[in-house]
Amino acid sequence: MVKELNYNTNIILEIQNYLINIRSIHPSLPTLYPTGVYDAQTRKAVHEFQNIKGLPATGSVDILTWNELIRENDEHVKRNHKPGKMPVATHDFEDVKRGDERDIVYAIKIMLNSFYKRYSNYHKLEITNLYNMETEEAVIMFQQRSMLPVTGIIDKSTWNTLVKIYDSCRLYK
Repeated sequence: MVKELNYNTNIILEIQNYLINIRSIHPSLPTLYPTGVYDAQTRKAVHEFQNIKGLPATGSVDILTWNELIRENDEHVKRNHKPGKMPVATHDFEDVKRGDERDIVYAIKIMLNSFYKRYSNYHKLEITNLYNMETEEAVIMFQQRSMLPVTGIIDKSTWNTLVKIYDSCRLYK
C-alpha cells in the first residue's frame, strides 16, 4: 500500500494526522509533523504503532494497519472532541424581553440556572420558552453582578457576557 501512497499526498497526510491524533492515546509514538511525504519519521511512527497494536511491524501501511489507524483515530475523536455547539443566536440578534416566547429563552434560562446551582443568590427558573417576570428578575441580577446596563433585557452585550461566563464556569465543575 505504501508504494501506492507515495503518489497520493492526501492519503499520506491523513495517515500522519491519524498518527498525530493517536499519540494522545499512545504517547510512546514518535512526534510527527504532517508533511504529505512518507518519510523516515512517518515510517518510524507507523512501525511503532504496529508494534503497539501487535501488527506485523513493517513500517508500511497495509490494510490491517490502515483499519487499525482508522479505529484508533475514531477512539481519539470520541475521547477528545467536544460536542458541537447549537447556534441559538444569529448575526441579526434581536433583543429578548419580558413577554417574548422564543426558543432562545430556553438557552437563557438554562444558563441562568447554572448560576443558581453555583451561587445561593440566584433563583431557579422553570425551563420554558416564555421570558416572564422571574426571568427578567434573574437577568437584572446577572446584569448588576456583571456590571452591565441594568435593563432586564437580553441585548447583544448581555447575551455575549452571559455566554462567556457560562462557558467559563463550565470549565470549573
